[in-house]
Amino acid sequence: MSERDDSVSSLDVLVGEIADLRPLPPVAARVLAISESEHFSAHELAQAISSDPALTAKVLQLANSAYYGFPRRISTVRDAVVLLGFRAIRSATLAACVVETIPRGGTLDHTAFWRFSVTVALLAETLARASHRHADEAFSAGMLHNIGRLALDQARPDVLRSCITLARQEGISLADAQRRLLGFTDAEVGGALALQWNFPPDLAIAVAQHQSPLESLDDPNGLAALVVRARTFARSQGLCDGLESPALTAPASEWASAPLAPLLEQGGGMDGLVQRAAVFLNTAAVSL
Repeated sequence: MSERDDSVSSLDVLVGEIADLRPLPPVAARVLAISESEHFSAHELAQAISSDPALTAKVLQLANSAYYGFPRRISTVRDAVVLLGFRAIRSATLAACVVETIPRGGTLDHTAFWRFSVTVALLAETLARASHRHADEAFSAGMLHNIGRLALDQARPDVLRSCITLARQEGISLADAQRRLLGFTDAEVGGALALQWNFPPDLAIAVAQHQSPLESLDDPNGLAALVVRARTFARSQGLCDGLESPALTAPASEWASAPLAPLLEQGGGMDGLVQRAAVFLNTAAVSL
């Protein structure tokens, strides 16, 4: 199949359909609005999360998991916000709500998909720490960078399968196959959906541009660049989301020297990082 797929008329139409059918839960919108405000309190954020019993349970399970390793039990959302920080709680909230909003589709291997996403998130977090940026914002961007693929799999699994078939038949990337058949990529779907859901602009840009070459980005030190660098390194280590093959190329030299190499080694290297991803996936934040 090489002609344009007319079942998806435009990016805006597809994203509008997804957003209408799968609106982000009100609690997620409230958490986003609070965390973007200049004058918010831990109490206000905790109150918003606590209004949703299921989300409260997920946040507390994550806070008490081996991923954070606190020596004492965290029993309230307010304690979780104070101890983990509002950005970490925002990451957990967004992850939980996105997984709930976009259920399992018919093509993706969800275990491989989320393992790759969390690994990219942890690598982006490492990059952020090395450059003294907000690590939790980088984690959120890495965790959610591929939501467009998730949404396309749920809304149009037949179209995604056609793109996969074309990519394999012609030896081209999945993104190039999507451009041929749809006129846009799942990264663009994700970016537009993130804007529909009122994600912070930097986060929406990171989602939209995660497949772009690093040199094409407007800000080589921005959040999108962190995700691109993290994703490239993960693929160079033989990891992928289950649809695209890993890129078994030499990793960027930045990972072999300070400040990145020591930070990566502190966590047990790539093996330790993959184990941390598994711990995260075993918590309530992601239900596979």
